[in-house]
Amino acid sequence: MNIKSLAEIFKLLRPKYYNILTRILVFGGLTLLSKPIWVDILNVAFSEFKISLIGEYDWAVGLTVIVLALTYNTIHKYLDLKYEKPNIPAFNQTEYKSFTDFGELCQEILPILKDNEYIFKTTGPNSGRDNKGELRTDLTIWEELKKEVIKPNNEAIKNLINDNKKIIPSKYENDFKRMVLHIEAFQKHIENPDFDYSEFQFPKKFPDIILTQCFESAKTDRKLKQKLNWLSKNLKTLKLSKWIAFGSAILTPKKASDFDIAILLDKETDLNETNKKIENIKFDFKVKFRKPLHITIFEENSKTEFSAFVDFNQLKIESKNG
Repeated sequence: MNIKSLAEIFKLLRPKYYNILTRILVFGGLTLLSKPIWVDILNVAFSEFKISLIGEYDWAVGLTVIVLALTYNTIHKYLDLKYEKPNIPAFNQTEYKSFTDFGELCQEILPILKDNEYIFKTTGPNSGRDNKGELRTDLTIWEELKKEVIKPNNEAIKNLINDNKKIIPSKYENDFKRMVLHIEAFQKHIENPDFDYSEFQFPKKFPDIILTQCFESAKTDRKLKQKLNWLSKNLKTLKLSKWIAFGSAILTPKKASDFDIAILLDKETDLNETNKKIENIKFDFKVKFRKPLHITIFEENSKTEFSAFVDFNQLKIESKNG
């Protein structure tokens, strides 16, 4: 077994982020090992009944409890770190209910939109438009996904809109109505490919409305603030000029499957040492929050690229220093 493997085992075993059950068991085990005064008092009190709460093997009981607690904790961490959540279509993860907050409604819609966008860009008729050569002509996968994923995704969006009309601000009503009309027309097109839905094109303003409202709502999310505070504290171990959080984690905190940040290193940074610290931060983040942390790294001589990256991600949360 090499040093790296031993280091990973140590990380798993260390009780840095054990859950409540582990904490209780470890504390109880330590109590048994130390055999405090109150145990002796209770044993004396029950001695006339020939009952001993904890006897000569109290140290063994305590050690066993601690080992079992840490073993449970280690297995729990291992399974959580090893196995990722399966990729499930967005419509199967949608919560259908009447929302009281417009931002929450938008956060429910956004993952479905992103699901459709990804399918369209990767398998649709124009999915090769950014590459040289002919456009995609084999649309077998696209036609299949239209029926199996996009159609139920669209139905989910339509239902969410129709069930929550009362909380949609008047300035956005027309955009949401256009989205429903587009969905209904597209559904007819799926059922009948000869149906022309060109008059009911996808409303381009709709995604921007959803994204903006998601971002504004997410900024008040308690768990997102907790993650950002944790990152601010732990990134101090690195020499950073600046870092940002971006992506789904700052738009739909409750639904995001990972957390993305980008960091700009300081000119005095030792890259080898920094990479080791980054791996530790990523490991600890996943153990604590049950989600992988992805870090895009920019060195000090890449300030221009970092600035371009920051500008490209218009919706982000910035920190001047880790």
